[in-house]
Amino acid sequence: MNISEPAESFSKRTAGQEVVFRLPVVSVIIVNYNYGRFLDQAVDSVFQQTYPNLECIIVDNASTDETPAVLTGIAGRYPQATIIRRAANDGQTPASLDGLKVASGAYVIFMDADDVLLAHAIETHVFVHLSLRVHVGFTSGDMLQVVGDQIVLGTGEELNRYVRSGRGRRRDMFRPYQHLLDAPWPSKELAQSLGDKIHFVAPLSAKWVWSPTSGICYRRDALDLFADNPELARLNSGTDMYFACAISALCGSIIIDEPVFLYRIHGANVFSRRAQLNHYIGFEAGGAGDNNHKTRLLAIDHLVANAARFCRTGWLRLHYAALLLRIDAHDEETSLPRWQRRSRTGARLAQSYHEAAAALGPGLTLLLMLWFRVPIGVIASAIRKPRK
Repeated sequence: MNISEPAESFSKRTAGQEVVFRLPVVSVIIVNYNYGRFLDQAVDSVFQQTYPNLECIIVDNASTDETPAVLTGIAGRYPQATIIRRAANDGQTPASLDGLKVASGAYVIFMDADDVLLAHAIETHVFVHLSLRVHVGFTSGDMLQVVGDQIVLGTGEELNRYVRSGRGRRRDMFRPYQHLLDAPWPSKELAQSLGDKIHFVAPLSAKWVWSPTSGICYRRDALDLFADNPELARLNSGTDMYFACAISALCGSIIIDEPVFLYRIHGANVFSRRAQLNHYIGFEAGGAGDNNHKTRLLAIDHLVANAARFCRTGWLRLHYAALLLRIDAHDEETSLPRWQRRSRTGARLAQSYHEAAAALGPGLTLLLMLWFRVPIGVIASAIRKPRK
């Protein structure tokens, strides 16, 4: 893997020995399928960032357009970029995970190949992460909506609505970061411009309020909590919905009321095929490419199957139980019994009772199953079933 060398490093002499402290590496993973006409501009925007420590990983999903020639040109201009050419197009999520496997950064941005990062995007995310007094799973900046070569909107609907609601404002949330004495990063202007643009999204909230894929900067360790779900191999799109909703519901997130990328609208987008209008959002829920409900079910399955991971202390057990209550969803599979269709979480708790009870405790697990209206006979059978 080729990793870009940091443009800046800062050192401090301690006890006669020079110790080098680096700013965190940010891995930008660009997933592409037949967007060769946009790919050059997307990659250029990564390497034109004002933030010094980054790596760029391009994952191509077996494109059949001009992408191979474009990638050859990119490899010549940016030999430090890592290029992964997949043999088949299995969708956005498997390609994103392929990029994640080789990423070395403490922070990760999944970028759509038809988007463009603004020059200050990465430094904005990193500065906010390092300045927060609450250690959230990711930050989300706003977007500019572009049609053709025109910027037609300066905000995104969901993020804009959350900011206008007044929610998320917290006192003593932000302590501007300064890197080691007189280091050149960050600039004073950066601290002054962002201090009043931070909005906290508290844990246990499962409603989408962020920008789409390219506007989100994840903590790598937060991604790792959810990236080993084996069912993600079947998720063609909705990668951002799966990770963002699950991670924020677990440990919270931050909205930055500042545009960090250009969202290009060209008629083939999954998220929004037209610029957003008030009360008329371009995204078509339930339409082609909408995997939102599926991502919620996958998150529920992963949370229940890995209960021990999320219940390491008594407080976390209560938080985990509350999370299951908030994230529950119905199952659309018509062949299932009615009680299973009513609650995916209840069905999974009954299926994995002993594993859940070992992490949560039998009493709390039983209370949750009763809350989700799992039939008494099913509960009794789950308790009697031998442990694996």
